[in-house]
Amino acid sequence: MGVKEIKGMKDRALGRNDKQEASAGSSQPIVMYTTKFCPYCIRARGLLESKGWDYQDIPVDADQGLRLEMIEKSGQHTVPQIWIGGQHVGGCDELFRLEAGNQLKTMVMGENQ
Repeated sequence: MGVKEIKGMKDRALGRNDKQEASAGSSQPIVMYTTKFCPYCIRARGLLESKGWDYQDIPVDADQGLRLEMIEKSGQHTVPQIWIGGQHVGGCDELFRLEAGNQLKTMVMGENQ
């Protein structure tokens, strides 16, 4: 395993992701409010990364202001909270439901507009 892979693993474990929007040919930005060690957040990150999509990861662990922002926007207190193209998707379960229903790629690519 190279230094780059180790650094990437460390950054993900610490909840860092400098990627700002979905790439790999996608047109819709993906924004996700998370905490570092939440298993659902880790699972959601893993799905998005397995697709090669960039996303904005907003860690709310130590920032009450960001947590309140997430709650105001989503109406939910749990993490992750995920938006694709400005549309609130919900959490990890909803993200995986979209994937299972073959709707996630369509949504990220902006094909359902």
